[in-house]
Amino acid sequence: MDYDKPIEIAPDVYWVGVNDKEAFFRTNSYLIKGKNESILIDPGSISQFEQIKKKVLSLVPKENIKYMIASHQDPDVCSSIVPFANDGFKFKTVAHSRVSALLLFYNKQLDLYNIDEHDFKLKWDDDKELQFIFTPYFHSPGAFATYYPEKKILFSSDIFGAFQKNWNLFADEKYVDAMKSFNELYAPSKEIVNFSVKKFREKDINIIAPQHGSVIKKEYIEMMFSALENMNAGMFLENGEINVLKMESTNEIPKEVLGDILNIIHKRAATVIGEEKLDKIINEVVDKNDGAELTYDRLLQIIEEIKHRNSFAIAVVKVPLVNYVMDNTEKFKGKVPSLIKDIIYM
Repeated sequence: MDYDKPIEIAPDVYWVGVNDKEAFFRTNSYLIKGKNESILIDPGSISQFEQIKKKVLSLVPKENIKYMIASHQDPDVCSSIVPFANDGFKFKTVAHSRVSALLLFYNKQLDLYNIDEHDFKLKWDDDKELQFIFTPYFHSPGAFATYYPEKKILFSSDIFGAFQKNWNLFADEKYVDAMKSFNELYAPSKEIVNFSVKKFREKDINIIAPQHGSVIKKEYIEMMFSALENMNAGMFLENGEINVLKMESTNEIPKEVLGDILNIIHKRAATVIGEEKLDKIINEVVDKNDGAELTYDRLLQIIEEIKHRNSFAIAVVKVPLVNYVMDNTEKFKGKVPSLIKDIIYM
């Protein structure tokens, strides 16, 4: 698959994002091509403007881009509206009014189309329609997703996004862990997550196209819905982390628990730094200790080395480790391994 060119994910719908091979946090932009009017969804960051523009202009002329949709205000989502406007593109910026108030800090001259003032719909290209699904606080007060009924595509913005060092445009069953790594950190609460997923379930969807991560085809959609619905979001504020930090600490951990903790770290940290690099880190620690069996100190060395190489890889393991402690309190006799508290504070 040639990621230097636009890739058609459905008839007249294209991925026009950038495959940054050094990143674990990729962004996606999408073009919906019409006869007389075309739409760019989440036009991307200023730093990727030239690459995205090149792909867009290989599909449609400049004057054909009539709308750019900003699902929320973050710079990775839509800061490129500034260079697009400066480059002579004439378009309306489609957003919720709560987002528009912030978009004006990018460019005060934006021609804004506020979805909440137009019944959460956009009529375009004579006979076509887009529908907007309000997803407040996930993770912006004005966040929304875009549904294209004709093609049954949900452009879900950050929802269903993922951290992926080893990225592919299309998701498979392994995508669940990468998706959890991202959403557990950015989703504010389980209630807010399920509010949005419930709205999505009301639509007939064949493809989910998130702004981060991979495109999800129909055969994996139910799997991803269920994963989000059952995910413990907002753990840094709600029961999980606070409860764990209040528990008494212990360094006396059964060997099987050490193995469980290492497996959790391996599964999640690999989404950020890649499985091959992570295995190399673990093997270096093992070799340094003459192949010693896994002990509390060895595990702590592995964690410190991962943090030294990539601190974000530690951030994504916090929530699943908190979940593990809360689900297995009997193994610890009401106490918590000190190293898990250390990870929470990292």
